[in-house]
Amino acid sequence: MPAQPITQHIREAALVHARLLDRLITETEAEIAKEHGPFVTESLREWLGVLRSERRVYGMAATLLVSNIENAA
Repeated sequence: MPAQPITQHIREAALVHARLLDRLITETEAEIAKEHGPFVTESLREWLGVLRSERRVYGMAATLLVSNIENAA
């Protein structure tokens, strides 16, 4: 089955979502770097994993259009 073209409004929404996730990932990484107790740190690491998984959902369609994709690692 050939790939279906992505419509402009879906592409735009994916880009916005990817950018917001990138920001949340960056903020979460910064918060992890601060001194917190072990419970908070572990909770933030789990949250970071969730954010990165969500970021990967957008796949190549979104990441090709977003210049900063290292957060999807």
